[in-house]
Amino acid sequence: KSKPTSSRHTLRTLIHPMEKVEGLDGEVSSASVTLQSKDGKHLDVDKKQAYISTVIKTSLENDASAKTLPVLGVNGDILKLIVEYMNHHNGTEPALIDKPLRSRHMKECVKDEWDATFIDGIESKQTLYDLILAANYMDIKALLHLGCAKVASMIKGQPLERIKEILDPSEKKRFKGAEGK
Repeated sequence: KSKPTSSRHTLRTLIHPMEKVEGLDGEVSSASVTLQSKDGKHLDVDKKQAYISTVIKTSLENDASAKTLPVLGVNGDILKLIVEYMNHHNGTEPALIDKPLRSRHMKECVKDEWDATFIDGIESKQTLYDLILAANYMDIKALLHLGCAKVASMIKGQPLERIKEILDPSEKKRFKGAEGK
C-alpha cells in the first residue's frame, strides 16, 4: 500500500536526495550514523536499522545530514547490545510478546528465537535493568517489552521472598522498611 506523496515531501527529496525517511516500513537511506555513548564510545549502525528507535528516527528526520548522534543516557556496553539488537531486526518491528507470559522460558514467549537467545544471554541483572532503561530512553518499544518480559519471566511463579531478591537486594530493604509501617 503506497502513500500519496505530498509536494513538500517531493521538494524535500529533491533538496536532500539521499534522505528518504518514511518510517520503519518505508525506504530509508542506507547510509550509516555513528551513535556516541555517554562514556564516549562510538558505534556505527545503518540508519534503516537505527530507525527502530523513535529518538534516533526523530533526530535524523530533524537533521538528515547528522553523522554522529549523542546518546547521552546510555553507556557504551549497553549501546553495543542495542546496536546488536538493531542489526538483527534490520529496521523492522518484531512481533509483539503475548501477555500474560505463557512460560518462564523466553523461547516459549517470543516469536523470534534470536530474541530469546539475546535476552537470555544477559547474565547480569544490572545489565538487564540498564538495557531496559536504555530502551526506554531511546524509545525502542520492542526491546523495552522484551527486557520487561525477561524480568517477568524471572519472577513468574516465584515466592515473594525470591521475587524481592530477583528485583534487587537494595529493593528488599525498602520492602522490609515498608512492612514495618
